[in-house]
Amino acid sequence: MQDGNASAGESSMGSARVRLGLIGGGMMAQIGHLPFYRDDPRVEVVAVAEERPSLQAALAERLGADRVVDHHETLLARGDIDAVVISAPRPATGPLTLAALEAGKHVLAEKPMAHTAAQARRLVEAAEARDLIYVVGYMKLADPGVEAAREAFAELLRSGRLGRLLSARFYDHSKSYAVTPPSHVRPAESRTVRFEEWPLAPDWLSERHRAGYAWFLNAASHDVSLLRAFFPDRLRLVGASSPGEGAVCALLAAGPVPLILEVSKTEAGRWLEGADFQFEGGRLTLSIPSPMAVDEVARVRIDDRAAGLLDAPVPSGQGWSFARQAKAFIDVLTGEREAPHAPAKEALADMELCEAIWRQIEDQA
Repeated sequence: MQDGNASAGESSMGSARVRLGLIGGGMMAQIGHLPFYRDDPRVEVVAVAEERPSLQAALAERLGADRVVDHHETLLARGDIDAVVISAPRPATGPLTLAALEAGKHVLAEKPMAHTAAQARRLVEAAEARDLIYVVGYMKLADPGVEAAREAFAELLRSGRLGRLLSARFYDHSKSYAVTPPSHVRPAESRTVRFEEWPLAPDWLSERHRAGYAWFLNAASHDVSLLRAFFPDRLRLVGASSPGEGAVCALLAAGPVPLILEVSKTEAGRWLEGADFQFEGGRLTLSIPSPMAVDEVARVRIDDRAAGLLDAPVPSGQGWSFARQAKAFIDVLTGEREAPHAPAKEALADMELCEAIWRQIEDQA
């Protein structure tokens, strides 16, 4: 699989501009993907595959009717498309990604990449066999506040400024976006084209846990990805529990450091997601905004007893995570960036951890 190591300014496809196709024209495509590629001078949006007439009309207004096609197979068969962005129903994401990779296209696909580790591994292997760039849409890793938190965390570990790291907690207690999404066109009709779908859970998962597993993959895979971004090594699962519907708690360890992952369907009227890291002499906290909060970035704060700091802000950059994710994808394709925020190999490891958590839950049932 390519890691984006072409020289700066040189497209990995060999063309002057990245020729892009999108599969799916719904809400996430309209607000989280299409605008940023359309406005990037390095990109030509060649076509969008969407069969619903109301969305076709909306897309035609933005791109021109000649750039809207009815079926993803039509798009993937074209030789003038180098890469695709997939924003489709979750059960179809895996098969669509495989079809795109088999057609020789670089891919950025929404999360979750698949619904089992075996499916995810098949996708990674397909990309590697064809030397293609394959990215999964964990856009929160592109948030400048998250990047600042990772840098601050790494510095605290290196310097020992706050002493030993004692524990860490990652949490996500959000059921709805809590803010109004940007303007978009909703479909006026149901789908007529039915995508291929893969099984939505591992064979060993009982029926009673399948709805919870699907919710967890959709909501908490972001948080698993975030946890692994901070603790990529020496990570092991100690235990997991989901005694009732709508909540999961997992205990992990990174070497001698205990880690807690908490996820629940909480409707608190605001977005509650983030992480906190407890050191001997202080702590680092990360508060992540709603994905639809276009003008907000994650907030990072530090408590440092020796320096007399309480809730002191850690500086970060600006920019909506979706926009930064899109830019990074094109940066990798053009050789201007070495690696994406969420390469598929890392997303596979995230999927393996998600599955391991639910194996623990299943074994306790």
